[in-house]
Amino acid sequence: MNYKAALYFLAISLFVFAGCKGDTPATSSSNIKTKKVTVPPFDGDGALAYVEKQVSFGYRVPGMESHKACKDWLVSEFKVLGADVEIQEFKASFLDVKDAESYNIIASINPKKKKRIALAAHWDTRLIADKDKTDKNKPIDGADDGASGVAVLLQIAKTLKENPIDLGVDFFLWDAEDNGIDTDEGEESQADTWCLGSQYWVKKKHDKNYKAKFGILLDMVGAKGARFPLEGISAQVAGVYQAKIWGLAQQMGYGDLFQSVKAGSITDDHLHMYYGGIPTVNIINLPTETFGHYHHTHDDNVENIDKNVLRKVGQVVTAVLYRESNNTF
Repeated sequence: MNYKAALYFLAISLFVFAGCKGDTPATSSSNIKTKKVTVPPFDGDGALAYVEKQVSFGYRVPGMESHKACKDWLVSEFKVLGADVEIQEFKASFLDVKDAESYNIIASINPKKKKRIALAAHWDTRLIADKDKTDKNKPIDGADDGASGVAVLLQIAKTLKENPIDLGVDFFLWDAEDNGIDTDEGEESQADTWCLGSQYWVKKKHDKNYKAKFGILLDMVGAKGARFPLEGISAQVAGVYQAKIWGLAQQMGYGDLFQSVKAGSITDDHLHMYYGGIPTVNIINLPTETFGHYHHTHDDNVENIDKNVLRKVGQVVTAVLYRESNNTF
């Protein structure tokens, strides 16, 4: 992902989405009686194991065999967890790579439910460690930048299998997200090189009639010393949901992570999900005014992951889903 003001894209998004009630439920559930369910605990150890499994495949850069192997496992694992899975295949060109085979993975729980929530993360990793002092031209592990968000989503899917709810949940694993060009050149050209998978989905949705009440994007949610401030684009396009999520997290005692501090705007997959009609909140690690020290370096490895951070983030998102199912979110 790329840290930037993204004012151009935000302006377009507000124009495109003008008149749409992005923070209004797609369908009213106030008159529907559902069985109340208790929010189950989230397993941080399980999420950590999912991080380790992804990293074990090697670099998840589109075009590499290790990328395809991880894709096959992700699809298989979601199926084991009871999800209906669809793969969007597309070609991605980035840096010096041309037309690499890329795959958006879309896994659905309770696919027939009309009321739906979208959860997302990117699963690819960066081809170069351009922020490192050594081996700049070698790929990175992407334990946090990619694997952590996916791991939390997988663990949530497992939780839903073991503790069913009356709610449709769709897991979007975006591909070809993290190989954009980081320069100080024009905002437009720079932004277009990131988030290729979600950009593709906006143009060719897996279901042209797909709707979700709101979405949550998880990006870099497992690092030691993480901090999740109020990301700027989320505040603009999904401010009601962002406030609810942060308020819930703080009520749960996780104010050390979910801090009510305004941050800059991040050009990330949640912006394109918004273009696609889903007001989406980005939970993203910004320990200072920029990303963590490990960002786009070889320090983005399993040793940098804190299972307690994974657990807290996973517990908050799990609580959102179960409260939404109970009509109490």
